[in-house]
Amino acid sequence: MNNNTVLLVDDDPVFNQFTRNLLTDKGMQVVSAFSKAEGLEAFEKSRPACVILDIFLPDGSGVDLIKPMRASGSNLPIVMVSGQGDVDEVVRAMKDGASDYLKKPFHGEELFLKIQMVMDTSQAKCELEELRTKVRPEEEYNLLFGMSDRMSKVQAVLDQVAGTDITVLITGESGTGKELVAKALHKASDRATAPFVKVNCAALPRELLESELFGFEKGAFTGAHRRKYGRFEMAQNGTILLDEISEMHMDLQSKLLHVLQEKQFFRIGGERDVKANCRILCATNRNLEKMVEEGRFRRDLFYRINVVNILVPPLRERKDDIPLLVDYFVGRYSQMYNREVAKASPKLMEMFLNYSWPGNVRELENNVKRFIILGSESQLIAEFNRKRENGQYSAIPDDGGLSEAETTVARQPKAARPAATKVTTNSGGNGTEQESDIPEKTTLKEVAKFAQRKAERELIERVLQHTRWNRRKAAQILDISYKALLYKIKECGLSME
Repeated sequence: MNNNTVLLVDDDPVFNQFTRNLLTDKGMQVVSAFSKAEGLEAFEKSRPACVILDIFLPDGSGVDLIKPMRASGSNLPIVMVSGQGDVDEVVRAMKDGASDYLKKPFHGEELFLKIQMVMDTSQAKCELEELRTKVRPEEEYNLLFGMSDRMSKVQAVLDQVAGTDITVLITGESGTGKELVAKALHKASDRATAPFVKVNCAALPRELLESELFGFEKGAFTGAHRRKYGRFEMAQNGTILLDEISEMHMDLQSKLLHVLQEKQFFRIGGERDVKANCRILCATNRNLEKMVEEGRFRRDLFYRINVVNILVPPLRERKDDIPLLVDYFVGRYSQMYNREVAKASPKLMEMFLNYSWPGNVRELENNVKRFIILGSESQLIAEFNRKRENGQYSAIPDDGGLSEAETTVARQPKAARPAATKVTTNSGGNGTEQESDIPEKTTLKEVAKFAQRKAERELIERVLQHTRWNRRKAAQILDISYKALLYKIKECGLSME
């Protein structure tokens, strides 16, 4: 984008020259166009900092140019001008994203001040968005990749491919966070400042999905009263996510294959190639290889989109992330519904850790949302007890949540729990002996886990003391996320006192 260039699209030669002289005297560069077609072509070449659009042009309404121009940057300032008072077109222009409107005739200084105002507003929005993109990803990125080894592997692959333009196929069960992975890929790429556009291929029938993806020309079919720009054009210079691609009709699969091969497409009823300068990400919860073998998905398309495959594991295989996710959702929905910040009790957390989560993260989020809205755990616990009776609980894997020994002890009544055995350990090589409570009749592996957690607590405590309880600095030294450290501090029962 040229920060000193204004694109003027107006068919009136007198107004065109007047505006050019005015803005040139103010130190700006002006690119002129006299029709919609010329305006779009000049926009692609000049990438201006501001656009002045006449509503009535020889080849149609200037309002039709707003959306394709906006697709290159949502904060682009666009000032509409017109000598005719068509209220409907002005309203449509403002709905489509025009920044302001001026009715001819007007003083030159009025136009210049209007341009300055919309450009300043646009700059402020850009700075705010930049600030948000610096703060928000830290929270979402840490939440997405949490603490589990499985998600760390996903993160490693994402970091490797984010800076490229290769097509990525994101697979996993429904509700695992495939869209969040796609957004993380977009935000970590060179296209991060351009649009991220999602299309749900399962939500629309074939005909509507085709026009949604590729757009159509005026008169292409009954009801096509004006040109419509498709999602591929809206995602220009950015990223498009084709969610649930397995549901795409075979005819559309061949069109998508053409886009991937040629990097261009035709609008419905169009005769001119449209460039598709966007990165394509695909997501599905289905087994595409099996669908290929059954003849329900094109083999050549499968090979095209499956350059890199990122498998997002189900929540039952990464239970270390559950406490972190619960804390996040509790804070989020307590604020959203104006409720006092609650805490999940150990009993509820144990149920969360033992449940199989067929609906994955989405199901966990909905349960926490209900907990916040109801303001009580009783109904939720009663429901989980019914699920326990119906056999909907899964065993906790060794690498996540509580250990099997700890879970067994937690479920037993206090009087029935086995007596603890005092085990002495040598701490730090200083000859001092410390005692730790380990249940009797336990395996060597479980003893090792107790010792590991004890050592982890001591390490965190020493680092916190070293940094004088500067948690962010401690998280950097320990090479874990800030949120993960906060959870560990709470889990270990550490305090400054």
